Amino acid sequence: MKNTTTISIDLAKTVFQVALFNKYGVLKSNNKMSQSKMVQFIAQHPEALICMEACGTAHFWGRRFQKSGHRVLLVPAHIAAKYRTGNKNDANDALAIYEAIKRPKTYFVQVKNLDQQDLASLLKLRQGYIKQRTQTVNRIRGLGLEYGIKIPKSIAKVRKNLPYFLEDAENELTTSSRFILRDLLDQLLLLDTQVDNATNALLTRAKEIPVCSRLTALPGVAWIIASALYARLGDGSAYKCGRDASASVGLVPANSGTGGNNKLLGITKRGDRSLRSLLVHGARSIVSRIKDKQDGLSCWIRDQLSKNHLNKTTVALANKLVRMAWAILKSGEDYRAPLAQ
Repeated sequence: MKNTTTISIDLAKTVFQVALFNKYGVLKSNNKMSQSKMVQFIAQHPEALICMEACGTAHFWGRRFQKSGHRVLLVPAHIAAKYRTGNKNDANDALAIYEAIKRPKTYFVQVKNLDQQDLASLLKLRQGYIKQRTQTVNRIRGLGLEYGIKIPKSIAKVRKNLPYFLEDAENELTTSSRFILRDLLDQLLLLDTQVDNATNALLTRAKEIPVCSRLTALPGVAWIIASALYARLGDGSAYKCGRDASASVGLVPANSGTGGNNKLLGITKRGDRSLRSLLVHGARSIVSRIKDKQDGLSCWIRDQLSKNHLNKTTVALANKLVRMAWAILKSGEDYRAPLAQ
């Protein structure tokens, strides 16, 4: 592929800002277009380099343009914003995206394929239901306290104890408060069903993807974590090394320095918060069950525990899991357990 034209697009729902640059980087046009006109315009420039901000609909358009033979680069929104000059408007945003791709250290977001998009959407659906369920439980406990009803923490205890309080005629619950709590309980039970349905749909879809099956061979990684890793990392080609993959999930130390003095801080906590949480929980389950195992990974964990706190060791293992997952995705090979040193 020989790219002679670069097209920078500021995406939107109906009106798109499209900037055209020739092979020398000279701006030839920067106009607003409808979706149909944008598609016609891009068709007039075959094998172009198309750059867009990694935002809503970016992966859809990325897949579509790649099928037409174009090369696609998705720029993270926070990076594109650094190169904007003047006021924020569509025309300046399109120019900023082009400026960002010219910088040698700019990293790009890989265009998700349909398998990744399905997994990412199902994960978001499941996370949304879980968040709503937590909010509903908090509303139940908070409202109950206003009437002297103290429901113990945890979803299971709310599900178990609330019906008894509703049937108790001697407490201070009024007709209105009973109606509200009963309605919230119905919402909680519905959300339980929705979480289960979303989880089953996610597991079914993940089991249809061979690479997810390979990822489940990693210690502490089951289908949900495997699907989240594949949805995030893809085939691993967007990262130069395993550390870059770990950095994208926020599991590497931050650092601060001046005058040649650099200091390592806690982990950056950047990127996908949900995936990071899943990985840490998976790593914690491994750390808590090593006992007297003599495989290489268990020996490494025991060595870390002898020098570091349990939580620090857990995060270090989560970091290692991302690196091993990246190696599997990048090489296409199966997981090989490390030997004892």
